[in-house]
Amino acid sequence: MFADLLNDGRPGRSSSSSSAPARGAPRGSSAAAASTSTWVGFDDEAPSASDFSAPAVATHPGFPVPSRGVAKPEDSVHPLTRQWASRIGNRAVRDAFLAHPIEDYTSSHELSVWTGTWNTNGKRPPPGLDISPWLDAVVSKPDIVVVGFQEIVPLTPGKVLAVEDEKATKEWEAIIERALHEGGGGGPRGASSSTAGWASFDGDDAGGAAGGAWTSFDAASSEDGRRSGGGGGGGDTAGGGSKASAGSAASPSRRYVRLACKQLVGVYITVWATTEAASHVRDVRVATVSTGFNLGVGALQVATLGNKGGAAVWLRCYNTPVLFVCSHLSAGSKPDDAAKRSQDYHDIVSKLSFPAPPAASSDGAAIERSASVKDAFACVWIGDLNYRLNLPDDTVRDAIAGGTHARLLGADQLVLEQAAGRAFVGWTEAPVTFLPTYKYRPGTNQYSGGGDGDDDDDEGSGDVKVSKKEEKKKRTPAWCDRILWRGWDITQHSYDRSELVQSDHKPVRSKFSIVARELQPERLQEVLLEHRRRMDFQEMASQ
Repeated sequence: MFADLLNDGRPGRSSSSSSAPARGAPRGSSAAAASTSTWVGFDDEAPSASDFSAPAVATHPGFPVPSRGVAKPEDSVHPLTRQWASRIGNRAVRDAFLAHPIEDYTSSHELSVWTGTWNTNGKRPPPGLDISPWLDAVVSKPDIVVVGFQEIVPLTPGKVLAVEDEKATKEWEAIIERALHEGGGGGPRGASSSTAGWASFDGDDAGGAAGGAWTSFDAASSEDGRRSGGGGGGGDTAGGGSKASAGSAASPSRRYVRLACKQLVGVYITVWATTEAASHVRDVRVATVSTGFNLGVGALQVATLGNKGGAAVWLRCYNTPVLFVCSHLSAGSKPDDAAKRSQDYHDIVSKLSFPAPPAASSDGAAIERSASVKDAFACVWIGDLNYRLNLPDDTVRDAIAGGTHARLLGADQLVLEQAAGRAFVGWTEAPVTFLPTYKYRPGTNQYSGGGDGDDDDDEGSGDVKVSKKEEKKKRTPAWCDRILWRGWDITQHSYDRSELVQSDHKPVRSKFSIVARELQPERLQEVLLEHRRRMDFQEMASQ
């Protein structure tokens, strides 16, 4: 039933079995009663129970081609307003409701979100690796942290066929957790909070090009006594359209819990949140899409390997659906390789599917469809997109050496593909002000291809050795690693890179704020009553 949309739904609590009153509902009444009184009285005819049982998955309108900085939806009606309006039977009331400001019947909660991407070059992290210069959570104090990796394992045939490597992911998760809680340094380590309230959902989906799963949070309680990913928590606001930061109650014991993670061979995405923010996150889903080598000949395509592709996490913050995608697109610097990358993008967008919970609905519907990219109202895409520069190598290196690298963006393949409408249409990238992130000599801040390589690598030496084989490849520097976004109620605050030297790529990061909306049933009731009274008055005046 739509009634459960008004419930304080939380991870691990099946909405079909929850009987807790909705926030804002009168004491002693259930959320079902609150929502029925809100909607039933405004239909032309009394609705049956089936009228509220299976709402369609909301989709927001398309977005125009961005102007390299700001992307606005063409339709000024908020997608949540459109979704809720579809349940109003009276057309006149529905039309009036569509024009009504969403702030009058929702509360808003501003969440700070840190996102980062890093291609780690298929190498294991060195002992004691400190990533806090990149993942500066102790300083920036985000409510949600999204980390995306590419090549966390070597892209060898054995690793590609394995799809998942638990040893590699555990190593990186430990490094992330250390950066979140200790600023990357050492210190006492108790039981890992990353397992509190988190259930694995990495099922066997290697048989197809796309795979997805759903998770619940039915594990042990977190340190503050609430379920990690569940529980009431503070941060609620009252009054029309008021905002509250989910992290405003942060304390020295601020802790993060892992909400979700998903691996596709070398691609790995992991999402963390403070215990406070996690208490307002529900309906967490994951999915992958492989876009790598095809196994088979001609029409007989057995499978698509995951040496390239995307992994994504779809979740709800309060009532707002949010999506995070991490991808590794096709490599190469041949003339037609940019088109392959753009095709990878389209394959990921079209094939990403997030299955609904097996016996429940995110909004309380008896039946809910799988969600897709278009069903999220705020999206961030991170990854090694592999787009290169359509310029001679010497021209690129001279511009970097002369400090005029900003001019190179006019030949950037992502900019060109986006402007031509061939990829990432409707996505926004902030101005790129940092140096190209690829290709570096690992262990240095020097670009590869300088021509001074040695015959062999010598990893046991204290000095950084350069492989002649790698130098001969002469990869032209490029902005391979990017972060883009699209949607409603999302604002980008920073976009830069870090100078970690373990890989041939530099990590990139971006900070956002997302305003998550929470439906307030009593205020919604008042809004609908107001429109109904106005229409009754107009009808009487016209007689």
